[in-house]
Amino acid sequence: MNALDRIKKISERWFLTEPLLFAVYCSHEFVENSAIEVPMRTGNMKIEFAPKILDKIADDVLVEYLKIEMFRILLKHPYQRQPSFAAKALLTMASNITIADVYDVSREVKKQMSGTEQKLPGGLCFEEYYNLLLQNTTPNSGKSGGEPQKTDSGPGQGDKSGQGGDDSGNGNQEGGESGQQGGDGSGADSGDASGDSRGNGSGSKGNSRGSSGRDGGGSGGKGSGASGNSGAGNSQEHRDSQISELWEDNEEACCNINEFIEVATASNNWGTVAGKLQGLIKASLKVDMDYRKMLSLFKTSVISSRRRLTRMRPNRRSGFDAMGSRYELSTNLLIAVDVSGSVTDKSLQFFFSVINRLFKYGVEKLDVLQFDAQIQGEIEPLKKARKTVKIMGRGGTSFQPAADYYCEHPEYDGLIYFTDGYAPPPVFNTKRPIDVLWVICSRQCYAENAEWIRKMKRNRVTFIPRSE
Repeated sequence: MNALDRIKKISERWFLTEPLLFAVYCSHEFVENSAIEVPMRTGNMKIEFAPKILDKIADDVLVEYLKIEMFRILLKHPYQRQPSFAAKALLTMASNITIADVYDVSREVKKQMSGTEQKLPGGLCFEEYYNLLLQNTTPNSGKSGGEPQKTDSGPGQGDKSGQGGDDSGNGNQEGGESGQQGGDGSGADSGDASGDSRGNGSGSKGNSRGSSGRDGGGSGGKGSGASGNSGAGNSQEHRDSQISELWEDNEEACCNINEFIEVATASNNWGTVAGKLQGLIKASLKVDMDYRKMLSLFKTSVISSRRRLTRMRPNRRSGFDAMGSRYELSTNLLIAVDVSGSVTDKSLQFFFSVINRLFKYGVEKLDVLQFDAQIQGEIEPLKKARKTVKIMGRGGTSFQPAADYYCEHPEYDGLIYFTDGYAPPPVFNTKRPIDVLWVICSRQCYAENAEWIRKMKRNRVTFIPRSE
């Protein structure tokens, strides 16, 4: 049975025993990648796995690795809150520590989760652990948690040049031993032979060859002990970087994951996910609505072509040495506000407060219509925030008039409903792609109406957290 078949067999058991993990499993594509030197990694809505590594581990260990990736996804580590210019290895370590703090990882797997051996305070979040690691660790040091010692290597002193990073020249022998642990031993043989017989430049060469024999994929140098500063520590850093290599902000993925969490919360069906881990997963939902991300759901014309240079943002290529770019958000949206009798005055006040705040995030123009059982009054274009808005209607509710107006006007990039969600689903009679976002007025209304909204193609639903 190959690695993918073993993974599928695990998922079949999860279908009955782990509904939340099974839902996450089904949301990602499994892709074989023989180039990576870690069992599996997540990113871009896929889970890559190394078949040669998985073939060597037992089924119970494979289950544990798979669970760890599911927990990363549920905590949204691969898809949100990515620091600018983040050290990838430290991201992985922070994720490992966060998970190990609330989940009883098996001893065999925990040994492979770098960072978990560090004595850091418990109960912190992913970002806090990352910042602690960033303060205490130099990412390219060759050892997690310390800087390499820099020593000059003159002629005849090649054996001493790598002392700071596990490549000391006794170092050639140590590099060879490291190769023996992870590789087939050939690196170790060459490292020992050259290290014992020569203490100069050729010894450094032996060290470099020993480093290349490691299974960790460390990038040792090819000619000097100094450039061979890629011992076991640096090899582990390389593997950690591979795990988080695909991580980047993805609002769509976060929305999908949140839906799984909400279903598990509503049904109280978490499988074997323990209470502490449940609490951490639930806490990942409690993020205030980001209106820029809300607009990013609309795929067309969201970001305008107007580019402004600013010193407040780093340049992607050269950091703060050059001015960064700022793209103003600009989109053509139709806002449909439910003014039926079931929507309270307080909710309406809140809806229009949210609409006014959209202008603070670069939206230049909005067309606002009010509806109950029909469209009330004229469509009102807004180019700036309004202090007062006249509310009309307050009758029954039908979403269809707003849907019809949106379908008849292709100039709109998207439609946003502000509503409590209580009415029959609308039908969008158009052949063009639609983008519809439903913003529900409360968590309770959201829980009762989100399911039927999600069943409609290209319709998304959210609610805005607010204090009552």
